Amino acid sequence: MAEQKGAARADALVALDRDDRSMLYDQLFVTMERARWNLSRDIDFDAVLPGRLTPQWIRDVREVCLAQLAALRSTETFLGGFRADIDFCSFVSVWLYEEMEHHLVLRKYLERLGETWEEADPPRPRVSPDETPAIDALTLRFFGEQRLAQRYAALAGAAPEPVLGRILGVLAAGEGRHAAAYATYLRRAVERDPAALPGILRLGLWTLRGADELRSAAAPDGGPAARRQDRHCLLRMRGLYRLLAPDRERQDDAAGFSAEIAVETLPAFRSAAAGVP
Repeated sequence: MAEQKGAARADALVALDRDDRSMLYDQLFVTMERARWNLSRDIDFDAVLPGRLTPQWIRDVREVCLAQLAALRSTETFLGGFRADIDFCSFVSVWLYEEMEHHLVLRKYLERLGETWEEADPPRPRVSPDETPAIDALTLRFFGEQRLAQRYAALAGAAPEPVLGRILGVLAAGEGRHAAAYATYLRRAVERDPAALPGILRLGLWTLRGADELRSAAAPDGGPAARRQDRHCLLRMRGLYRLLAPDRERQDDAAGFSAEIAVETLPAFRSAAAGVP
């Protein structure tokens, strides 16, 4: 029964137009190959200056290194949920290769610092692959790659050791490319099944709102700070709407969009959409 449900979820994302033979993978493979860096050529491990790193920085690098192993779990989810989509599963093979290269370069860097390393289990997911609808997993990964790119870029700018800064900059660029690639697959999913759009937007809104809640837990409900954050989320959501459904966005009224997607989830969006500062 579970296998049948998984197949149904995958079939829902297969092209409705069977004459559409275009493969995003073909284009993405070439693009990502041209931008790919080389572990043995582009990172000068002999130039590492261990004395510049504090214990906290070393702990942070270990955390990032371990976090990259989460790609193993995501790959399991993708290959199960998208089993009918050869194009996307082909892309996942490239994505996993690059994510594991991210893990490896950080592990090699830690070894240069004299850090011992033992094989570790990948971080446990909150849900099992069978419990995650494929389109939801894709949406969360799209937002996750963006956040990783931003986090790594910030760390690269603050890194006290030059080689670490170089590595984190490379990782930030890679995660940004991954986010762009996932956006192309989300957009194609919407083109083939417009009914998937509201669910993607609601999950995206939930993701953005969760990040804002962490930054404003102390702000009173409905206060100016909360309204500014709601306005920020609305602008981000409209940007996502334009990205995933550009033709539809031009046809729809912006207020109708906010009422349909945002207001039902966040009542404070009414004030934000009206321009409350």
